[in-house]
Amino acid sequence: MKTMKNHLIIILFSMLVLACNNKASKANTNQNKIAEENTMLEKSSTITSPCELISMEEVKSMFRIDLHMENKDVVYTYPTCIYRWEDRKFTKSVTFGGQEIKSTMPSEVLIVMVKNATEAMFNQSTTVYKQPQEISHLGSRAVWDSRISQLTFLSNKYMFHVHVKVSNNDTENKEKAVEVSKLIIGKL
Repeated sequence: MKTMKNHLIIILFSMLVLACNNKASKANTNQNKIAEENTMLEKSSTITSPCELISMEEVKSMFRIDLHMENKDVVYTYPTCIYRWEDRKFTKSVTFGGQEIKSTMPSEVLIVMVKNATEAMFNQSTTVYKQPQEISHLGSRAVWDSRISQLTFLSNKYMFHVHVKVSNNDTENKEKAVEVSKLIIGKL
């Protein structure tokens, strides 16, 4: 009878030890997950401007530019990064007094960044798109609008508006906007 009690005590003690170890292991796993999430939040919250995600050198390389480039890092409603250069590839036509007047415009890449963006914010901001084209495999959602030459995408709780006007060719502008967007997503 005494050995039976000893065996029961040993079994109960072993179960207690195993249970405590399992709880400690789960606590460590949860603590590790929380630490990882905090690190990701710290990383994303340190980005204050889209200019931090895409440099002038990257834009010059992507668009094959050897010209002088203007860069502005401003906050209108949201942080905005503007790259502009005079390469005379983009023209604009205006009819005035019955005559068409063509003028060359500077090429530009304009990037607007919105932090803590939601699906609802994305939907609201893209309602102005008259010719929306869904872009697959770019963030969680992405839409291009030819009329305003702009791509809007949602990724990692950020929404970006990437306006690219470097050509009179819509396909070229769209391809470059996708390329800029992929570079940004890779850095989030």
